[in-house]
Amino acid sequence: MTQPPAAWHPDPDNPDQLRYWDGTRWTDQYAPRAASGPAPGAAPSAPGAAQAVPGAAQGQSSRGLSEALRRSTLFSEQNLEVATTGRMTRQNNAVVKVTLGSPVHVTKGAMIAYQGDIDFAHKGAGAKRALKSKLTGEGIALMECSGQGEVFVSHHSSTLHLLELGPGDRLSVSSRSLLGFDATVSWTIDRIQGAGMIAGAAAGGLYNLTLTGPGTVIVASRYPVILDPSEARTCVDPNALVAWSADLAISVRSSAKAGALVGRGSGEAVQLEFSGRGFVVVEPEEQFGLG
Repeated sequence: MTQPPAAWHPDPDNPDQLRYWDGTRWTDQYAPRAASGPAPGAAPSAPGAAQAVPGAAQGQSSRGLSEALRRSTLFSEQNLEVATTGRMTRQNNAVVKVTLGSPVHVTKGAMIAYQGDIDFAHKGAGAKRALKSKLTGEGIALMECSGQGEVFVSHHSSTLHLLELGPGDRLSVSSRSLLGFDATVSWTIDRIQGAGMIAGAAAGGLYNLTLTGPGTVIVASRYPVILDPSEARTCVDPNALVAWSADLAISVRSSAKAGALVGRGSGEAVQLEFSGRGFVVVEPEEQFGLG
């Protein structure tokens, strides 16, 4: 019997809510089933897709706005909260609403608002990951959001991207671009083989966070460029990395001649060379940082 594709469906145990089917089994991801929510079997909304806002016009009058305020572009329909359509709902390019049921892990500084009865707890990295974080600077400060309600996450004006990981899918992400992920996603801090302990600005990029599905990952990248290392030798400034296929082969290249031309241009230039089938996402370095 052919299994249905991964998508949000009415929960077989509670048809009043949605539950995510990952293609092989039911997950622990739940969301309220809005009156105008997706039809049974509908996939989560694609990033950037237009979404209907039921009752948006009536929503303005119910907020107690004066007629003068209602004429302002600030309160136009496009700026109203988008109705929940699944576990994670894009409000606009820069804001994602996470509807709780199962917990979500959010990086420090990513949450801009929440609604409902939400509990927050520091999520420790564990002794092994904490030691790697201290040595490499590639750790992340996480908090676990649980309860019933909605959490809104953003990273300044960067575009947010929702990446759906299936069971066993692996993705490497720079901690500088990671905003959050479902509690069903496991993560480790891994040292790139052969990197050694290279001091300086590029050292953090020689360690990476590997995320393993199932679950959704929220990544911030304002001006991403996706490279295909299977087409040609692909060398990247570690400070410009956003994310990459976790199964790519990586080696470290160093060139004093390129020191003034590549990346920050201070002393010996260090690049990461990727090979194999997969992808590498880069963007301008100055867009990084959740501080």
